[in-house]
Amino acid sequence: MLKKSFLLSIILISAFFLTGCSPKTTTLTESNNKITYPCLKEKTAFESLTISNNKVEFQESSYGKMITSINNVPQGNGKYWQYSIDNQYAEVGADAYKCLGSEIITWELK
Repeated sequence: MLKKSFLLSIILISAFFLTGCSPKTTTLTESNNKITYPCLKEKTAFESLTISNNKVEFQESSYGKMITSINNVPQGNGKYWQYSIDNQYAEVGADAYKCLGSEIITWELK
């Protein structure tokens, strides 16, 4: 009986930590056509953007995915969605950049 109680306690504690206490990895801030979020380990910058419940529209090109709208804010009038990694402009497309897990990704309409 003691073994069953101990096992049940371990299961309940594990469930609590796995569901209720895990840190949000996709916390977003949005202001002035700018979105910032943590890059999810082993995901691309593009996947991290879409996983974080943003509404994303894009076009496929020979260079990869080109973001055309984020959260109903479209590019246009000479402005395009550009992303940076830890405040450094990216040198590859968002669907080609694989995250280490410690980076901050920022998209800006410029």
